Amino acid sequence: MSQEATIRRGVRNARYAAIPNHVFEDARLSMEARWLLSYLLSKPDNWTVVIGDIVKKGNCGRDKARKMIAELVELGYAEREQQREDGKFGVSVLVIFDEPRVSAAAESEGVASLPQTDLPATASPSPVPPSPVKSAHSNNSDSTNTDYQNLREGGREASEVGQEPDPRKIDAAFWALVKDWPGFAGMPKEPARKAWFALSADERREAAERFPRWLQLLKAQKKSHTPAPSTYFGEKLWLDVPAQDGAAKPANAMAAPFGKLWSATRTADLLLPPTGIIAPPTQFQQSLIRQGKTTLDAVRAEQRMKCGWPAVNTMHERARERQGWLCPLVLEEASQGFQHVHRDGDLMAAWRREHQRRGWPFPEGKLPDWSYFPPIEGEGDLDLLVAEAVERYRERISDYLADRSKGDDHAA
Repeated sequence: MSQEATIRRGVRNARYAAIPNHVFEDARLSMEARWLLSYLLSKPDNWTVVIGDIVKKGNCGRDKARKMIAELVELGYAEREQQREDGKFGVSVLVIFDEPRVSAAAESEGVASLPQTDLPATASPSPVPPSPVKSAHSNNSDSTNTDYQNLREGGREASEVGQEPDPRKIDAAFWALVKDWPGFAGMPKEPARKAWFALSADERREAAERFPRWLQLLKAQKKSHTPAPSTYFGEKLWLDVPAQDGAAKPANAMAAPFGKLWSATRTADLLLPPTGIIAPPTQFQQSLIRQGKTTLDAVRAEQRMKCGWPAVNTMHERARERQGWLCPLVLEEASQGFQHVHRDGDLMAAWRREHQRRGWPFPEGKLPDWSYFPPIEGEGDLDLLVAEAVERYRERISDYLADRSKGDDHAA
């Protein structure tokens, strides 16, 4: 067989577009829709999608152009966005995504996607909501930690009586396992999810149980790169980890929303530098800036808050559904000193202001009666006391933050 290259590329320059491989490998897309998606992704971020342009460039009729757009919308690669001007509804624009968003059709087929609007997030919730986690304060003695059980058992999706596999549990176990995977924030999510679903229940359980020791093994071997989840699942890299006798102590535990461990994990993540992708201002935002209705700094601050800490935003989303979060037990001791704060009190208002001052996201919607935050000490100005409480907590978990930062550096 000839070894001569059959794909020959010219010199790279500014006229090249970066388009993810999955755009060309997504079997759900027709060839026409794949062309349209590739064409639109090659345009600048502020490009306006116009039917006439598609008709001209695609050498097709308007009906064909609308059909291709409808296909992109159905599969989550496009979304119609209603703009607002002066408090009134304005024109409707078509927003294009290089990663598929969740759509009704995608949910019915069990397709996972990473939401990426013009304010993309890098940590994605499962397209099918995982089973609710019972509150840590429940009086039900049979209350179990559903998400954590899914992770520990590799998403045991069928019972002993032979029920059909439950994709929600498999999905919940997947997202619980990969949420803190080094470098996973910038990777395509679907290949890893497909590889996870391709495993048997026993393989998923074993992959989840050996994952912490696999990371320790990489660190002991001084590896500078952490393989992607799709590689870990596809090549069954957990088999490189020697099996241990007896049950290993878990490194994480599912914590109820707004409890001590949940709040300690959330605050610790906020103390880390933002990792999310901050998109440039959209065409609509640029228009508002030109009209003097906002500023570039204000737009960037809002985008940083919405996108900078994707794991925290996902915690907030799950909390609204009363779903817990898998939290590192290493923070359990530090969380014991957290104090409860009433949602309508002056101290809660001070915590809101501290989040705004630091550009941190704050949970939206109605909070529970009591939430936990780092303890304040002394008396005086609440804003100053809250700021000091944050810095004391930073010092207390400095080793944890350093380890997390090293993991992010290695992933980069």
